[in-house]
Amino acid sequence: MPIKASKTTTKLKIFMRIIFKSILFVLTLFLFSFSNKYKIESEFEKFHKLELLALKNGKIGKEYTYDLTNKKGCNKTKIKYLGVIKTNNGKQYKVLSSFFVYSVASTCHGTSNIKIYNLNNKFLGNYNVGMPEDLPAEIKNNKYICWSKTKDCDLRNNFSINFEKGLPKRFFLPCSQKRGDEMILTN
Repeated sequence: MPIKASKTTTKLKIFMRIIFKSILFVLTLFLFSFSNKYKIESEFEKFHKLELLALKNGKIGKEYTYDLTNKKGCNKTKIKYLGVIKTNNGKQYKVLSSFFVYSVASTCHGTSNIKIYNLNNKFLGNYNVGMPEDLPAEIKNNKYICWSKTKDCDLRNNFSINFEKGLPKRFFLPCSQKRGDEMILTN
């Protein structure tokens, strides 16, 4: 005579299946989140190496373009070596403008920065400027970082920041009569 499973045993089996499937689902999500984290870190590591390459090449005004996400529809990463700024006290800094595009899951994100390095290519700090259109165009006379006019920001035409007294902790980047942004040096 076959033994019949009790209602309690059947409920326990169903409960165990639900627990197993839930644990499996959570583990899958956990592993997926780590793979995205490592993908971002991998893109960032590539980006950092490409910035150092631009610094080492030292070609003033040269803009390098890279596709770090390999996703259709995403913008491309851009790095531009602006040159060296010199202060009145003899300090010198290399300056890059960069637009880093990275992917998170199925979307693309970007960040734009003015990056400051010493002459040995050691990172010292950056000004996060928001949009790629907010990046400077060039360095003049080894002391001014200069912007060009953009479609939406006419007050940037020939706007510059003087670095003769050193790296400003903050500065105001105008856009129009009523708009602009404060840029803050972070490390």
